[in-house]
Amino acid sequence: MDLLLSEHHRMVRASARKFAEAELGPIAEEIDEQERFPMEVYRKAGELGLIGSIIPEQYGGGGADLLTNGIIKEEMCRVSAGFGMSMNICTNNFCYFIAKYGTESQKRRYIPPVISGEALGSWCLTEPEAGSDALAIRTSYRVENGEYVITGSKTFITNAPIARYFIVVARRQGTKGAKGASLFILERGMEGLSTGPPFRKLGMRCSPTGQVFLDEVRVGPEQVLGVEEEGFKTMFETLDLERILGANTSIGIAQACLDASVRYAKERKQFGKPIAEFQLVRNMLAEMATRLEITRVYTYSLFPLAERGVKLTKEASIAKYYASIMATRAALDAVQIFGGYGYMRDYPVQRYLRDAKLVEIGGGTSEIQKMIIARELLR
Repeated sequence: MDLLLSEHHRMVRASARKFAEAELGPIAEEIDEQERFPMEVYRKAGELGLIGSIIPEQYGGGGADLLTNGIIKEEMCRVSAGFGMSMNICTNNFCYFIAKYGTESQKRRYIPPVISGEALGSWCLTEPEAGSDALAIRTSYRVENGEYVITGSKTFITNAPIARYFIVVARRQGTKGAKGASLFILERGMEGLSTGPPFRKLGMRCSPTGQVFLDEVRVGPEQVLGVEEEGFKTMFETLDLERILGANTSIGIAQACLDASVRYAKERKQFGKPIAEFQLVRNMLAEMATRLEITRVYTYSLFPLAERGVKLTKEASIAKYYASIMATRAALDAVQIFGGYGYMRDYPVQRYLRDAKLVEIGGGTSEIQKMIIARELLR
């Protein structure tokens, strides 16, 4: 795989891995148990440029390519998938979104605090009655005396309980389907905006997830992101990249499973020899490595295409779908290789399994990805 990476990408991977192992490694189990997002680590990531790697330099970013961001996310998720997911929401779903569609004023106001590690952003789409069916959102707005008045609620929102900024998808009152939606940049402290307590989750427990409530939130035109009433169009244009990056989450988790399984198989002895000498264990390791490398090469190959604006709806869904089931299978095999110890919370493979399962659900379930793949094939 290294032969396919540039020197720059190899250096980024080494730097991100060193950071993740040094800063997240010692506390990964602790922040999972405590369900705590480590702001101290997030700030250090900002200082090193890991949050703003793909943001243009004039806004304080690194100006790197999209693959750079994918590699950084993979390395964070290899050590703490919850941290990697929360950080990437800030990088991709918030800052990259604003860098691509925002006004100059919005870029200079909202990007620097987030990529510096000072504040977290969030992306607010999902609602209690609108999950896989994103077009069914009920959060709405009306225009009144030159202001936009937004009412509704969002759920399963990554970073919501502690985020400073929120990109909210809302539809104009009276519209249906794919028309009428607009994106708004909102801030904590705005009258009418509140958040609920963090949800108690199976996995990704250090990544805070919760609800956002919007009760007659009034904002001016300067808070509209992109073209008014073209919010769904803008949103769907970026979904391909979000799904490709979802595959990176799974790749990071699967790599952690493989690393832990290889180490344990060499150390654990049964019947007088390391279990790595048993053919069934070797089969699991070989299959784990094969599925992982195939997924990594395929996913990496999509980033340059996304950079050029190529439509990758089918390919992005293939990457996310296959990577997510690959990671869950890798985690299950890792638990099996560890045996009884794999079922104990003293060992990390149980955390990898809990974390991996989310990628089959969040960002579009595996079932939705298969529907998209089939739809694109049958066009």
